[in-house]
Amino acid sequence: MNNRNSLIPVPFRNTTLFLVDIDGVPYTPMKPVVEGMGLDWKSQHVKITQNQRFSTCMVEITMQMPGDDQRRAVSCLPLRKLPGWLMTIHPNKVKPDIRETVIAYQNECDDALWDYWTQGQAINPRNTASDHAFISRELAIAIYIAEAAARMLRMSDTSKIRMLTKIAESEHISPAFLPDYVDEPLVRAITPLLKEIEHPLGHRVAKIVNPALEAMGILEHLSRKSTGNTIKWFWSLTEEGLQYGRNETSPNNPRETQPLFFVERFPELLKRLEAYTGVKPV
Repeated sequence: MNNRNSLIPVPFRNTTLFLVDIDGVPYTPMKPVVEGMGLDWKSQHVKITQNQRFSTCMVEITMQMPGDDQRRAVSCLPLRKLPGWLMTIHPNKVKPDIRETVIAYQNECDDALWDYWTQGQAINPRNTASDHAFISRELAIAIYIAEAAARMLRMSDTSKIRMLTKIAESEHISPAFLPDYVDEPLVRAITPLLKEIEHPLGHRVAKIVNPALEAMGILEHLSRKSTGNTIKWFWSLTEEGLQYGRNETSPNNPRETQPLFFVERFPELLKRLEAYTGVKPV
């Protein structure tokens, strides 16, 4: 681990914690730890900065965390100091619904991160000695990338299952434990939906429909780099657009999305589209 400030994802319980390599010394961003325990980051950050034992060794590193759209200053504590901070949290003083989680973090969190730093894997201490479950660093990174892609591209649950299936297969793990699909509402591409009702917009999707949906905040144009550093553009449903459909992985390239629209809600979307474009059936 000799890459300065490299961000290393570490799966832990139902979330992902991180390690940061600073000149060969392991640090951990504290916000994911605090929020993973169910605690409020702002109040805990104040307590950390007011405690000289931790504030003097805490560093601010500018980086882009998963789910964020820009680089920010991230408060990181040396991993060797994490056990001491964990013990400053009194389980009997937190809300009853997070008490078990806090205790679990105190018992397992620092060990899991240290195992990942020294061994490249985290062993689940809750399993029996004969049935240890571990996750390799390569698998953790693959899951981290998949999670980031699912958030940024707002992929459907079915697409997420497809990604997890490919990750499992690449690690020679049987994906039989995953469902084949998620029972989601029926969706179709917008061109056949329009042509099926013989709407004049059915032959003008590229020139009128997609730009109109973009202007309405339903679609957005995203890009990716392809071989040769050329830019490939593709459409994706926005947060607002997800009320009318879902983003599936494109059959042409798994790094692109294909917007599909809910059949039941399409009439509502069509009314908005007609009002915006002024194009209606004759």
